[in-house]
Amino acid sequence: MAGHRSTLKRQNKSYKGGHSSKRSIKAASKGKVEKASANNKALKVQTKLDRKNQAKQLKQQKIQKTINERQLFNNNVTERIVVVLPLTSNISKLDIINKLLASVDEEQLQIKDDVVVQSIKVKRFKANLKIILPDMTNLISILDATKVADFVIFGLSATEEVDPKFGEQIVRATEAQGIATTFGVIPDLISSYPKRNLQMDVLKSLTSFYNHFFPNNEKLFALEQQTESLNLLRTICQKFPKSITWRDSRGWLVADKLDWINGGSSGSGSNIDGELAVEGVARGIGFNPNRLIHLPGFGDFQVARIEKMQVAAGKKGDLEMTDSESLIFEANEGKETLDELMPLEEEMEEEEPMLDEETSNWGGFGGAASGNVEIGQFNGKRPLPKGISEYQAKWLLDDEIDDLINENGVVSENEDEDEDAMDFDQDEGMMDEEFDDGSKTMSTYAPSEKFVELSEEEEARQLELFKKREKEELEFPDELELKPGESAKKRLARYRGVKSLAGCEWDYNEDDDRKPASWERYLKVRNYAATKNKVLKQSKNEVVIKAGQRCRVFLKVPSFILEKITNPQQKPFVLYSLLPHEHKQTVCNFTVQTWEDYDKPIKSKDSMIVQYGPRRVMIQPVFSQASRNTNNVAKFERFLHQGALSVATATVPVTFTNSPALFFKTQGDGSIEMVAQDS
Repeated sequence: MAGHRSTLKRQNKSYKGGHSSKRSIKAASKGKVEKASANNKALKVQTKLDRKNQAKQLKQQKIQKTINERQLFNNNVTERIVVVLPLTSNISKLDIINKLLASVDEEQLQIKDDVVVQSIKVKRFKANLKIILPDMTNLISILDATKVADFVIFGLSATEEVDPKFGEQIVRATEAQGIATTFGVIPDLISSYPKRNLQMDVLKSLTSFYNHFFPNNEKLFALEQQTESLNLLRTICQKFPKSITWRDSRGWLVADKLDWINGGSSGSGSNIDGELAVEGVARGIGFNPNRLIHLPGFGDFQVARIEKMQVAAGKKGDLEMTDSESLIFEANEGKETLDELMPLEEEMEEEEPMLDEETSNWGGFGGAASGNVEIGQFNGKRPLPKGISEYQAKWLLDDEIDDLINENGVVSENEDEDEDAMDFDQDEGMMDEEFDDGSKTMSTYAPSEKFVELSEEEEARQLELFKKREKEELEFPDELELKPGESAKKRLARYRGVKSLAGCEWDYNEDDDRKPASWERYLKVRNYAATKNKVLKQSKNEVVIKAGQRCRVFLKVPSFILEKITNPQQKPFVLYSLLPHEHKQTVCNFTVQTWEDYDKPIKSKDSMIVQYGPRRVMIQPVFSQASRNTNNVAKFERFLHQGALSVATATVPVTFTNSPALFFKTQGDGSIEMVAQDS
């Protein structure tokens, strides 16, 4: 019966329902409603050639991205920065790193107790490591160390739980500011639980805890097993770390060596200026001598020159300096100045204007002031009335100035200069006050508010009062309580009524006696997204020292900074290159949410420290609702409410990277406490 085909198998036709009831249609759709298409445009069908071209472009982009990521470590010059953070008090960071290094059986691969930053070479894997062991009692020290790390090792204990106020806060804070590749280790698993089944139970529990913060984690490493320690060390020496966007969008380096070059005395009683030579391997996008350099805790400085050092591998594989001449790149006429404000109107008329492409995005003060009604054109040479500064006279008409002179008399030139200097100090000193990372005080400037030691009863009473006011503000945000005998007309004199917050027009350049004296000279950006892309692209194209190249950066600094600079082996010394215009003051908006464990009221205009990007600045922010009105008008908030998203506005230097923002408050003992976070 070869070739016989069975006739018993047949396909029955499927049932065709001629009509469906409304009930069956509703049951099938489950209440879903089809969305109408946004437009009636026909979709453009790509041809085969277009699809091939698109796939080719995506492939080339991925290849280029991989090359850029790997070029930093391909030359065996760049050290892989490893930070060790134990999350419990019963394990030691020194014990963790020494167990890890002992797995390769090489001599002199042990870290000393008194060395915070140490460079070592793992010959077995042909890799250079820079180990950083930060002070675990100082949150700022931990954040600064993880900010520059390629790999962060978190130590977990097999016998002690992670304290939410210590260990969990470290993990959340480092994750909030941006973190590279992380690993979890257990240094005491086998010694604490000799039985295998107990080890697996503890390992499973700790893995679940660690994966809550880092879901992409593969496993935890038990360092008492040599194979697991060796695997972790091999991974660190060979794996390419994850990038931190805001950090790697600019040039930065961790100093290996510091030198001071004395520039000579400039007079009796004045600081001796010189040059600080910082040697290290360039990272990020690289360096350009025309750009300013930011030193955390010290401020912004100009670059005198950058020396590109020629490095080659020696006979034993160690890095040695070659005899060939190093390349020196000096700053030219296009270098940025340390002026925090835009130039004066008279100076801008003499200087060359910006490029046509930039003028569409950058809003200088000139464009805002030129459209105003004609105000008193004060030239600064005529006499001033008493009590009126040169800035205030600019907002007055000539007749008003004459009337004030007749009433109050004329101020002398010296008095005018003193008032202007005082005005400048009050306005600029408060906003540019930086937090000194190395000490427990704010900085060398006077604190913005005096700390008064209160009794426990008084402190509790004030806390309850603030909580009550915050609750009333949340329930009745538009109500105002007047004291007995207080005039509502005087209290509401500065308020104005608007029909609709989303439809009203608000001129931020209008005449206002409470406007900062330098308001018109703040940097204004009309199209932030386009400007940011242009600035980042420009910075990448103009670098002369690329990532992975060893260099020496010479900074122009005053000599008194030497007293505050610590040994780079006792504390990481990091410098960051600023992007164009990032030294200029501007009105910056931060999205902000309260920290999970912080339940105290945060009042608007309270002094706090904000960390964004490489900067850490003292501010007094104004809170407002996080609305998306087309007219950019938002409602003021007296408190930052728990769990709600708000906007904090302050005058700080601008940044062109999407940076996370962390907010701190100082305590009575000089320590800091995290109060809010976002970007």
